[in-house]
Amino acid sequence: MITLAIASSAHADTWMLPTRKTFVSADKNTRLTVMPREVASQLTYFEDKVKGREPAVQLANEAKRTARGILERRVDGRWTKVWSSPLLNEVAPVSVLVSNDGRHVVTFDNWHSVGLGDNVVVIYRGDGSPVRSLTLKDILPADFIAALPRSVSSLYWHRMDRFAPDEKHLLLSIVVPSEHGTVGEPSEIVELAVDLDTGATAPPTGPAWDSALAKANRITAANAASEAVQRAAFVAPLAAPATTDERSWHGYMREAFLRVDPDWKRRSPSTTVLRAPTAPNYAPSVGWVRDAIQRGWDDDVVMLAAPTSPDQLVAIIVETAPKLKPRSLRTTRVYVAVPAAEADAIRKALAPTGAEVVRLNTATQLPQRPERLRGETPLDLMAAADALEALGEDAKDAVSTPAKTEPR
Repeated sequence: MITLAIASSAHADTWMLPTRKTFVSADKNTRLTVMPREVASQLTYFEDKVKGREPAVQLANEAKRTARGILERRVDGRWTKVWSSPLLNEVAPVSVLVSNDGRHVVTFDNWHSVGLGDNVVVIYRGDGSPVRSLTLKDILPADFIAALPRSVSSLYWHRMDRFAPDEKHLLLSIVVPSEHGTVGEPSEIVELAVDLDTGATAPPTGPAWDSALAKANRITAANAASEAVQRAAFVAPLAAPATTDERSWHGYMREAFLRVDPDWKRRSPSTTVLRAPTAPNYAPSVGWVRDAIQRGWDDDVVMLAAPTSPDQLVAIIVETAPKLKPRSLRTTRVYVAVPAAEADAIRKALAPTGAEVVRLNTATQLPQRPERLRGETPLDLMAAADALEALGEDAKDAVSTPAKTEPR
């Protein structure tokens, strides 16, 4: 059985560490203060999530901790506590609605994972007890969810939710998926009602909802077709690009690294493409090649390609190598996508530096690594997150680790 880590288009996002926040009702007379569970670092939390360690960032022998809420009412100009209770969110909700009369509090989403997991919408009674906790699947059809814009950690599924005027229903403003699928851009919405006393949902009806479903179905079908192409590229032997397109060569080198490098789980490469000498922007690419081999970072992996002029790549390295200190690249691995003769010349030029030079033979196809077919991924978890972000690009860029510097 083949297990693939394939996802639809995703965008990078960042999260500040959760802090104490207060959410006030529309009439300013009721408020909920949320005290999040302490999280020492985002990286530790993310590592635990990727490894399936739950609850994340919590010691095995300590009692389960969650966020906590304090509801207060303004009485005679002073805030009086109504209830103080744990919230169902593991760390903290992202946003909160508080009814004017204090009979209902609604929390939305979880820190670091909007629209995902449990407790996407939680309704609390006036005494702090939960009415119902809803996942996104309790609210929307699966195909609709699959079409929503997403980032590495979250789904962009709603905005500007509100209570109905009678405060008996919550009106969710559901984002209508679009072909662009960009997180945070202005979008169409359809409203969905939730009964605050029972948590029951009433699916929207009418032309607007029918149009939204039709859009979602089209996007889901297109995503499925794209993922099928990515799966095929992931499993198939990797061939070098047949063109000189820079993006294709960057994608080829990143994927080649994951297929051939013995340290693919703990290292990540930088990729540099030398442009054609006749190109008007050739000079900057010469500087990139020089910079790449002069860095001398510990455990560096440098990947170089010169699809139009491998002889020029040799000339640049032969000129630059004597300026480097002996053994200064002893922990650096340099991949060169050039013919054998040019690879030998580069190897000879860099020998005093101690660099390991490996030729990528572009005339042969590279099989997929068995470990990756079994679902194994790089241990660099932040690199893995960025790799998910790249999965929405061309098939040649699928399942790649990021460069330590921007691809050039």
